Amino acid sequence: MRRKLLCIVISMSVGLFSLSFASLSAQAGARDFFKCKLNEGVKKEAMEKLAADFMAVISKEGMKGHKMELLWPFYSQDISRGTFFWTTSAPSVAKAAALEEFWGNSDANKDVRERFGKMASCDSGSVYEVSDIK
Repeated sequence: MRRKLLCIVISMSVGLFSLSFASLSAQAGARDFFKCKLNEGVKKEAMEKLAADFMAVISKEGMKGHKMELLWPFYSQDISRGTFFWTTSAPSVAKAAALEEFWGNSDANKDVRERFGKMASCDSGSVYEVSDIK
């Protein structure tokens, strides 16, 4: 009986530890980076307007906690003119995944997605879990 009780306590402890760890992981922020290039004749300001339109769409859809940045290099040895990084931040990995799904499949975002396809192309993308160091 004592051994059985000990097994139950250990199993519950491992289970609680796993749940605690999983909830910490789920709370970690996430950021994606897409290396893109403006199409010929497209101006930086037009892409900034498109990004603002995308943020307005996700706000209207009630998707909270997202932030967006466009990174425009001043100097880089390994990229050409017109290259930029489209990056979004999310409060969790799950919300980052939901935003990716929304971008690619939502009718609410269809206009922005189609405009983006006419303005730029991306040749790589990465999603990162963020460790916030203070």
